[in-house]
Amino acid sequence: METYKNDFTKQEDESLWEIHEIRHQLSKEYDSMTIDEINKRASDYWKEIKKRKVKRITT
Repeated sequence: METYKNDFTKQEDESLWEIHEIRHQLSKEYDSMTIDEINKRASDYWKEIKKRKVKRITT
């Protein structure tokens, strides 16, 4: 495998690789799901995040 010169720091490069791995895993998971199932899952996840934010603000 070749190495290419880029303007990323070592930490940025490692972070980008981690994002790549996460996207690859999600791609495998979502491969068998319909668009509606993916959207529902994302919507549920977003609602959960909003709940956590409200909880943090009120405490």
